[in-house]
Amino acid sequence: MLNFVLIAAVAYLMYTWGSRLQVRAHIFGQVWLEKCGYVCSLLSGTAVALYSTLTVVQSLEIQAGVIEVSLVSTGLSILFGEYLYSRSSKLSLRTLAPLRSKKQER
Repeated sequence: MLNFVLIAAVAYLMYTWGSRLQVRAHIFGQVWLEKCGYVCSLLSGTAVALYSTLTVVQSLEIQAGVIEVSLVSTGLSILFGEYLYSRSSKLSLRTLAPLRSKKQER
């Protein structure tokens, strides 16, 4: 249970830091902040996918080699990280839309 709580905390922190970095990147127009937000989203996806892959392999007692487990966890990490990145990107754009409309009115 402690492992799950630690992984959930890491995933939450990486996701929120990535979202904050993306919002700052949109406000200040700095590309490197956007890249850092992308890396945080991938790290969050990696933490969740690696833990879930190893838990499923252990609980189902699948006789898989290191390469198979590594490929599955890497694929899941990329998919989940990209999903989190696109979700937080849409959220940050939606959050900043009222600010941009007020700026254009002035």
